Amino acid sequence: MTDGNVIDLPDMPDLLRFSTLGKDQFSGTLAEVERTYIQKVLVSVKNNKTKAAEILGIDRKTLREKLKEKKL
Repeated sequence: MTDGNVIDLPDMPDLLRFSTLGKDQFSGTLAEVERTYIQKVLVSVKNNKTKAAEILGIDRKTLREKLKEKKL
């Protein structure tokens, strides 16, 4: 599978590669996962709501509503 001593993600067959997700990515309810994802996006753009909305693929107003709804 690989020439070195370590098997990395690109070395894995597609079936395994696309099923290896971080263990905390999908733990909890949909609302909790969405809340966590929004928080991570906001941190990554230093709380710039316009950039965060663009990354999330939603309108800035929708992001504001989600932030209020999820008490972020």
